[in-house]
Amino acid sequence: MFANLELQKAEEWDGLRGFSNLLRKETRSWWGTRHWWINALLWTVLLGGLTAIMLFAPNEEVLEASADEIAQAGGITGYTLWIGLNVFFQFGVSVVGVGTIILSQDLIIGERQDGVAAWLLSRPVTRSAYILAKLTAHAWPILILLVGLPGLVVYGLLSLRLGALFPLLPFLSGMGIMVAHTMFYFTLTLMLGTFFNSRGPILGIALGSVLGGGLLSGLIPALLYVTPWKLADVAWATATGQAVPTEMALPALVATVLWSIVFVCAALVKFERVEY
Repeated sequence: MFANLELQKAEEWDGLRGFSNLLRKETRSWWGTRHWWINALLWTVLLGGLTAIMLFAPNEEVLEASADEIAQAGGITGYTLWIGLNVFFQFGVSVVGVGTIILSQDLIIGERQDGVAAWLLSRPVTRSAYILAKLTAHAWPILILLVGLPGLVVYGLLSLRLGALFPLLPFLSGMGIMVAHTMFYFTLTLMLGTFFNSRGPILGIALGSVLGGGLLSGLIPALLYVTPWKLADVAWATATGQAVPTEMALPALVATVLWSIVFVCAALVKFERVEY
């Protein structure tokens, strides 16, 4: 079980002792296995394929659109692009959130249950290094494979449908909001792994947020200002160049980023107190 977990001596700051070795181990779990290309293919085909269908296949929504809606979008082509962006952001933001939770749920719980975490921490490894190595090594693959690569494909499809390069800045702004949303659920799941000893509470809380947050915010609208539950709408509106109400969008985006930082800090503090 531990054959591929051998650590090498490295000169590091005492507070992050073992970080480089742990980072190398965690990075290999993505790029040293087929894990990366399976996820690259899955998410690109899922999000890119659904967007392509909306952009190029006969679309009832376009046929049933009112004259005002088409005029607001700048014509039939513009409205079709809106529909494609709606699928990528409105649907994609939530689905990528779910995928992030599923991919992250075992990062700490799995190693705690099979004894790997206890074995690693019996070595010259600090607990902060353990958490930060998980964060660093897994955040980038998730963002690249679940957000970046599908986003690149979708941008190409939008440009092909438009017959010219799609406006880059609005699209990148929408992508940035998608990144913030994804990091919220990645750090939330990572933190929950330090608080609970089983997958049930982790999945229940994280999936309940990403799937049921909209319902809860309907009962308590003030939550939209301090949660990521409205960011899918904000990302779509931003990418399509529509006016975004900053009085709600900006607080929600700032709160999402701050929550991610809080989750990381909470994970570091909690993991220091976990007994093995």
